[in-house]
Amino acid sequence: MSIKKLLSRLDDFFDQSKKKQRKKSDKLEKIILQLEEKKAELKKEMKSEAKLNKKSKAVYDLCKEYKVITKMIKKAKKHENLLVKEDS
Repeated sequence: MSIKKLLSRLDDFFDQSKKKQRKKSDKLEKIILQLEEKKAELKKEMKSEAKLNKKSKAVYDLCKEYKVITKMIKKAKKHENLLVKEDS
């Protein structure tokens, strides 16, 4: 799945009311898993590209993409923890 789709799904989730978010927390877990898978793929790709040329545009773009995904995962996990605390 592309990053844009994952990011849009995550943004759609955060735009919902708290009630709907609680109902859809399973989807949030799936989104987090997909983002983590994508992050692992990017890391592998970055390493292979860096072996060829550490200063290439491709490596730079992959690093930027990796940072964005890392931030989105952090945001999603933080949000997930808030939902868990509210339910308790």
